[in-house]
Amino acid sequence: MNIYDFDKTIFNGDSSVKFYKYSFCHHPLLVTKASLKASKEMIKYIFKKSNLGFIKSELFSYVKNIDNLEEEINKFILKETKNIKKFYLENKKDDDVIISASFDFLIVPFCQSLGIKNIIATKYDIKKGKIIGSNCKGEEKVKRFNELFSGSKVLNAYSDSLSDIPMFKLAKNAYLVEGNKLTPFQDL
Repeated sequence: MNIYDFDKTIFNGDSSVKFYKYSFCHHPLLVTKASLKASKEMIKYIFKKSNLGFIKSELFSYVKNIDNLEEEINKFILKETKNIKKFYLENKKDDDVIISASFDFLIVPFCQSLGIKNIIATKYDIKKGKIIGSNCKGEEKVKRFNELFSGSKVLNAYSDSLSDIPMFKLAKNAYLVEGNKLTPFQDL
């Protein structure tokens, strides 16, 4: 079994940022209103009165007002599939696990379109416009992995971020991904 981060690891760029821009082009008023709410939370964050997960929730709260969200996501995926990195497509296995801090409403259908079955992402309640539980980052990735795959042997772990060192520790081999370059990560 191999585990991968999604954004900037197997996908060129950040899928959430790209979806946000895509949404702005198609639903500018909804996205602008959500951005204003999130900017208030960013100010609170500076004064330690909010957290990044809540800001992230507010930024994407516009999705609850998109009537044809599933259709919009599918169009986005068709447009962005070209950004899946070649190294991943060449090494893809049936038991791969994708673990991402991005929201499940976006990552799950994207991964499923690639034939990936094992997907862990930040859970998001579209109807309420809120994160469910914790943002799937750092130690939370390990917690969620162990809930689903406890005892599984992980051969390789791939990520673009050192925040995924906890995930790297699950694997026999770890690789830091920078663009299309894979560098063995030894500092475990």
